[in-house]
Amino acid sequence: MVERHPYTVDTGVQFSNEVPNFMIEYVTTFFALFFTDVFYTYYLRAVQNDEVVKSSIWAVVVFLIASIAVINYTNDHMLLIPAGLGAFCGTYVGMKIRKK
Repeated sequence: MVERHPYTVDTGVQFSNEVPNFMIEYVTTFFALFFTDVFYTYYLRAVQNDEVVKSSIWAVVVFLIASIAVINYTNDHMLLIPAGLGAFCGTYVGMKIRKK
């Protein structure tokens, strides 16, 4: 049963405030690869500076975030598009941050 609010007119059109599931997966995959590549630059810097604990922590962070993306695009191969874009943008931003 549809709840009707007082002082409203029923036009028969129903709107949904929910974001479609596929859009959430596309955004999640993009940002998972984006942050994977940004954090990977921090991992490489820690390895280069021989910081054992720091590089180990960054390795775990990179692994966990990347696994989200892998699980997503294993189920839907179209998610390789936002994954590739996220990897490109993440590497670009990571390199810009690294040069500062």
